[in-house]
Amino acid sequence: MQDHGAKEFERIKQKRKISHDSRYTKPVARVAKRLKKVIPMPDADWEFVVFKDASPNAFALPGGKVGINTGLFTIADNDALLAAVLGHEISHATADHAYQRMTRAISQIIWGAILYQVIENNSTDHPEQVIAAYALGSYLFDSLPLSRRQEYESDRIGTIYMAKAGYNPHYSIELWEKMSRYHEKYGNKKPDFLRTHPNDKARIKALQAFMPVAMAHYKKFRVQE
Repeated sequence: MQDHGAKEFERIKQKRKISHDSRYTKPVARVAKRLKKVIPMPDADWEFVVFKDASPNAFALPGGKVGINTGLFTIADNDALLAAVLGHEISHATADHAYQRMTRAISQIIWGAILYQVIENNSTDHPEQVIAAYALGSYLFDSLPLSRRQEYESDRIGTIYMAKAGYNPHYSIELWEKMSRYHEKYGNKKPDFLRTHPNDKARIKALQAFMPVAMAHYKKFRVQE
């Protein structure tokens, strides 16, 4: 997966415009330096790249490859908020979320093939409709819920990473409060069951419930200072 992450990151860098603006690269370097010390990726070949893109997003690939859009800094306008984002994104890699999605997709394909054979052997009318219903059901009731569970997990892991790096994890709640205002302004009208990500209010509530755990890590850091 690390090799795949490195190759994909090179492909992305070839296709997208890279920013060298110190307004963005300096805070990324500061936050990355602290996070790398506490994130359990001993074999990572770390690389943090800022892309010229107005959307407030970031991503992480296996092997320590991290991309940050310039648009993210309109929301993550201090180091703690940036640490919340980067901790969250990197945790997708440390938790092997991409591998989990891949294996789940393979399993769905296998079960779909078995279902097709059963249908064909029983001369079922309109087999394509049955397969289409299976594919839709797998997406709605398996793939999307898995994606949302992974987002909640990364929210939790990300707060621990930022806390261990010395950033107050309460900023993760502030991050999603700001994201919520952004989404309300620019719109995301999908119903919850069609979303790949939980809605912002649900994420905030889950983070508030998890905060005592994250704060325990932060207090331990403060004691060690």
